[in-house]
Amino acid sequence: MSLTSCDEFLDVNVNPNSPTAAPIAQVLTSATVNTGFRNGSDLHRYSSLLMQQFSGQAGLTVQTREYQRYLIQPSDLNNMYNAFYAVALPDLEYIINNSEGNPHYAGIAKILKAYAVSQAVDIWGDVPYSEALKGTANTQPKLDDDAVIYEQIIALLDEGITDVKATASNSSPSTNETIYKGDRAKWEKFANTLKLRLYLHYSEKDPAFAKAKMDALIASNAPFMASNADNFEMSFVDATASQNPIHQFEVSRLNYTFPNKFLVDLMNAKADPRRATYFTDYPFGSGQYKGAAAGDPESIAYSRLHTYLRGTLKTALTPDAELRIPASTANNNAYTGAAPIRMLTFAEYNFIRAEHALRFGGGAAVAQPFFKAGIQASMVGAGVAAAAVDTYVTLNGNLVGSADEMLKQIITEKYIANYGVALEPWTDWRRTGYPAITPVSTTIAVTDYIPRSLYYPEAETNTNPNITQKPDMKVRVFWDVK
Repeated sequence: MSLTSCDEFLDVNVNPNSPTAAPIAQVLTSATVNTGFRNGSDLHRYSSLLMQQFSGQAGLTVQTREYQRYLIQPSDLNNMYNAFYAVALPDLEYIINNSEGNPHYAGIAKILKAYAVSQAVDIWGDVPYSEALKGTANTQPKLDDDAVIYEQIIALLDEGITDVKATASNSSPSTNETIYKGDRAKWEKFANTLKLRLYLHYSEKDPAFAKAKMDALIASNAPFMASNADNFEMSFVDATASQNPIHQFEVSRLNYTFPNKFLVDLMNAKADPRRATYFTDYPFGSGQYKGAAAGDPESIAYSRLHTYLRGTLKTALTPDAELRIPASTANNNAYTGAAPIRMLTFAEYNFIRAEHALRFGGGAAVAQPFFKAGIQASMVGAGVAAAAVDTYVTLNGNLVGSADEMLKQIITEKYIANYGVALEPWTDWRRTGYPAITPVSTTIAVTDYIPRSLYYPEAETNTNPNITQKPDMKVRVFWDVK
């Protein structure tokens, strides 16, 4: 699997590399591996650059630098669309269609399909759904209305939950499923937590609907994530081609990405102890952190991505004479590359519950414990010592002010906690206006707006007359009405 945007795009409706018959156990492995890689590759880079968690450097015409100034063209998006429609979704559809007598396989595939399609909607809005994945029976699927797709994938999640809970199945996934290793109870928790995430997306579009659905789901006593052990994430290992894709990109694309000044300054202002694993310090050994912003000088005089995203250190980093961390072979090899790709976490679950309580279910008094728990879960996941967690929570873990000020607190802390989680920080910003990032200056940016969705890929609009290119990236997903 390529982790860059340079390989040849495959036809998204007919995958010539997909076998006509394959064991569903092996196909599920492919689907879960693709899920992890997809969420640590282009999808993560686009959303983290737009939301000023990453900064693109390394000179003019370099991908990350161009994306940061909103120069995202249809041809750039071929591979990311391919990761959905030529790789993950055909595999999942194959499992669903070939799992008679194996509901445990069908259930996981339905949950993963709903998750993948929800991401496609949140990126592009209207996407192929009802006519997609038909192979040669339909190579030019129409676009479906994004609001209707959301309704259908929530129903698909319900089907998946029923299937994974089935008392009998001819076979059941185990370690061939690379996310939860066949733990069907965790798949049920993830599916319910994902439903909460999707319902929360309606918060501005239809708050009454969001409240009713979230209230009912919570009242049903459905199991949700209960600890960091339930995080929806994929683990990686310290082996060639099996390392975390964020780390692999750092190794193969030297100096392309750095922590963004907005995120680093936000955390500096709170003396956030997560900085020690999120970023390297700069100057090295100083305990200080410096991010890069669009338009800053091309340089390596900034903090770098660190162990939280790249895996633990096997050997110490070696600074240069100016106390910078060069992207040398020795420094790249110092990391294991075994950090997980986090996709939906227990910390996020708590922030979802905090926002639900603040908006719909009891106000600040009910929201406060979830807000605090979200911060604590993120801190523990980042390896912060208990005493430092307590200090941070004492200073920053209490909701205060107006309802909007408290919402800003929740989303801002969620934004920090979701460092490394693809897409959702962008969704939260579109949905709430928080965190309050400032668009890149028009002296640098190619548009005077932060994109609300992305263009359709050139390879698809060139071959599918049923998909018309968007006029710009101001076109909004159905729930984006803020």
